[in-house]
Amino acid sequence: MGRSMSVAGPEQAGVFELVASHAHVTISNTPSGPRQTIEKESYRESLGIAYEIGSGTHAFGYIVQVGDHLFQSPLSYYTARRIWDVAPGYEDSAAPDFTRPVTVECLFCHSDRLRPVADTLNRYQTPPFAGTAIQCDRCHGPAEAHLARPVPGSIINPAKLPQRQRDSICEQCHLTGAVRIPNPGKAITDFRPGEAIEDVYTVYVAAHDSDKAIKVVSHAEQLALSLCARKSNGELWCGTCHNPHETPARPAEYYRQKCLSCHAATLEPSHRASGRDCIGCHMPRRPAKDGGHTAFTDHRITRQPEAEAGTDWNDELTAWREPEAQLRQRNLALALVTAGLQRHSAKPVIRGFQMLVKLESTFHDDDAVLTALGTILMTAKQPAEAERRFARALALRPSYAPYEVNVANALMSEGKDTEATRHLARAVELDPLLEQAVQLLRRQYLSHGEASRAAELLSRYRAALGFSGKFGN
Repeated sequence: MGRSMSVAGPEQAGVFELVASHAHVTISNTPSGPRQTIEKESYRESLGIAYEIGSGTHAFGYIVQVGDHLFQSPLSYYTARRIWDVAPGYEDSAAPDFTRPVTVECLFCHSDRLRPVADTLNRYQTPPFAGTAIQCDRCHGPAEAHLARPVPGSIINPAKLPQRQRDSICEQCHLTGAVRIPNPGKAITDFRPGEAIEDVYTVYVAAHDSDKAIKVVSHAEQLALSLCARKSNGELWCGTCHNPHETPARPAEYYRQKCLSCHAATLEPSHRASGRDCIGCHMPRRPAKDGGHTAFTDHRITRQPEAEAGTDWNDELTAWREPEAQLRQRNLALALVTAGLQRHSAKPVIRGFQMLVKLESTFHDDDAVLTALGTILMTAKQPAEAERRFARALALRPSYAPYEVNVANALMSEGKDTEATRHLARAVELDPLLEQAVQLLRRQYLSHGEASRAAELLSRYRAALGFSGKFGN
């Protein structure tokens, strides 16, 4: 955890071809730091790399910083293979760029005490976080009382918490499931050690996420499926085998001793023999579907190696642990809509929409509910009804630029271009680097014969990003 993020240093220079887009990325080191440059015909984007994400054990991801905005680089460096390759999520991108926002949900598990600008998508104070890598308070809570009186009991010890609160400390970063839904008025980053995760947000898991495909952050799901965990009555948890304060010098032997602490009396003599590698056989490394060309340990602790299964899911979601009763239908409905839209699956979206319609009067001032309803109504070609929900959500968060874009999209579908343009201009005013708003406003100008305004808008946007050359459509 102490190596979860760092300021970018010199990188392995080289050139990488993005096959899907026929573009080239040059990685270079300059006096001001490393840079990545995307080039295709007359199109060119070049930005300095501000931060490295990850410890480098498997790979490094990269973040670029433009003013107070943070964006993701489309390239990662895979240390085990010593190669550059596309970052997770960019594999099939026809137009990779440096404009994918890095939100607080992305950074929460890699950095220390984020400092986001309120009601923005990816803007941060200077510096963006109190420290780059994860610090002690992520697991032990605020340190002030302990620093004032450094005695046992003055700080949280995860091992001494009740099971739900204990496990939640690990699950905050090692459990994302299919989708995470914050409770009303909460953000995922509001979680603090000593709480149960479901007091802040609900994690929903799907069948394939737990017992088929291996995910980087699904270790908690995998472990819960293991016979070892199921028969331990809560005794076996992450901390049973992992000490976050040290890195084993001899991992195979270290984890073998952990296994023997429970199984020594029941194993055959050949399995108790010195030098055996329990993990290699019972927790093999498998490709992770969200890990970007790398492999991670299967925490199901199977008796015998099992063949990998497919990744289809059955449109059903289950709460890892249920939230309080009055939020169960609300959170499940939002989870179904979110997961269904992400996976282009109509069945969960329809089911979630039907649930939300019944809940709307109860959660009439809930911007997440209103936005979900508006999004589905747009896909159902009911822009007037969608606009009504989007406008109510915007009234609740009037400074949030993406909500201005939502209203504008609905208005454009209604043929109300003048009003739509006003909302898009407001979105760009709130966030000059919100690409969706800039693109839509530019198209509005062009469709009304205002080419000079469109060119001026694009020029300001490109200059603010530090780009040169041709821009996309």
